[in-house]
Amino acid sequence: MPPTAQTRDAVPPPDPSADPGGGAAGSPAADADPPVVRARSARDLLAAVPHLLGYRPRESLVVVCVTDRQVVGLVARVGLDDLRGGSSGREGRGAVDRLVAAARRVGTAEIVAAVHTARDARTARRLVGPALAELALVGDVDPWLVAPEGYRGLDCTDPACCPPHGHPPADLEHRAVNAALALTGRAVASSADDAYRLPRVDDARRSRAARAATRAARAREAVREAPAAGAGATPRDHAARSRASGYDLWCDLVRHAARDLELGPGESAPTDLPPARLGRFAVALDDVAVRDAVLLSVIPGGDEPARRTVAGRDAPDEDAAGRAEVEVATARAIARVVDPRVAVLPDPGTAAAAQVVLEQLVAHVPRRWHAAPLTLLGLLAWWQGDGGLAAHRVAAAAEADPAYRLAALLDGVLAAAVPPGWVRAMPRGTGAGADGGRVG
Repeated sequence: MPPTAQTRDAVPPPDPSADPGGGAAGSPAADADPPVVRARSARDLLAAVPHLLGYRPRESLVVVCVTDRQVVGLVARVGLDDLRGGSSGREGRGAVDRLVAAARRVGTAEIVAAVHTARDARTARRLVGPALAELALVGDVDPWLVAPEGYRGLDCTDPACCPPHGHPPADLEHRAVNAALALTGRAVASSADDAYRLPRVDDARRSRAARAATRAARAREAVREAPAAGAGATPRDHAARSRASGYDLWCDLVRHAARDLELGPGESAPTDLPPARLGRFAVALDDVAVRDAVLLSVIPGGDEPARRTVAGRDAPDEDAAGRAEVEVATARAIARVVDPRVAVLPDPGTAAAAQVVLEQLVAHVPRRWHAAPLTLLGLLAWWQGDGGLAAHRVAAAAEADPAYRLAALLDGVLAAAVPPGWVRAMPRGTGAGADGGRVG
């Protein structure tokens, strides 16, 4: 979860674990609080933007929304070309509407708006003007231009305040807030693509994973096409066992990744997951029941409904009461992600291990198997409050399989800038970290 940027000398933001709604169960744990970093000026917030986003924005409007409690409630980025929105302007209008809605949702009082561009100030002002006008209806807007040669107030005409070519970029690079954010572990990549790039593996490992996936896919098709053999095992029985085996394989891979992560850098690398097992699991994850079980498994209390999901799908002896019980348990687990009344933060260890396995899956197997793991990575990122990463992963999932339904559903959530349940459970104005939803 991103650090909370606290502005000026205001009191610390309220504990997110405090009761946000009359004693709701499952509120975020106190030890999950993000570190607090003080920003004492608009220039500090400008300097903090790359750390909060995780990369240096280019040709973008970045808004830093400060709540009436003097904490950063939202950091969101919109591409300048997205604001233009084509000949009709409808797409640009939609991006502005989503940005304004997200700013309102967090209880914004002040907005530092930074236009990161190599274009001249007049062109930049024309592109962002409509968005700034709408944002001004939400809170006080302080617009800035951040260009390669320097930064300055976007509307400032006083050369004594803002030199024609701006203040030197080094002024933003060497502020105390940068050092404080670096200590929280927030690395800064040179671009969004660099920040979101998945790890690469050598051709030999990819080849082993691909061969294993091919063998697993052929075995699955052979079972599906086999006729029922009297009183013996049916294709449905084989499918149920295959799903359970696939979920067990997931659990083993997560345990493997968790052990590597516990050892820390320099002792073992979490990139050593066995390629053949990753290839077999890619095929298993293509089954919706296994995918749903994997999703449930990363939610606290979700392992039992996960196992029931893979065991009960298409099982003829599962009575109506048993199916209803599974559905209720599943709904309760999902509610802990989306429902602010019972929402929880993701467990950091579980989320990190699951992320390693899913990223390694994408790195090892052919693209035809990418949609499911990329969508799950997007959902994990959204749940952790990183809407930018979530949008990037979901877009990649849609490229791998344009018809993948879960990716389309999550894309709708991100397009509407809907935050996860734990964010909505926080008292209005306490701040929710950086980039809580895709706004452009």
